[in-house]
Amino acid sequence: MAKCKILMQTAQVQKLVAFFDGYKDDKVELKYVSKAGIKATFECETELSPEDAAAHCKSLFKKTPEGSYMYFSIQPDGFFG
Repeated sequence: MAKCKILMQTAQVQKLVAFFDGYKDDKVELKYVSKAGIKATFECETELSPEDAAAHCKSLFKKTPEGSYMYFSIQPDGFFG
């Protein structure tokens, strides 16, 4: 499995950290790295491309009660420049 970094942003970033820290399924394995303001960084082990891994994570969180109403962004590292 390859490693990449996934960046997550929301005003309630701790909800993303609580959900994704230690998360593992058949496509991704995530580990919380750091938080700065509304941004959190995760290390991701995956066979997917960084873009596909971020999209997979976004679809997972959208299915949660918080994900249905919160505004959040999940992107691969480097997406924001």
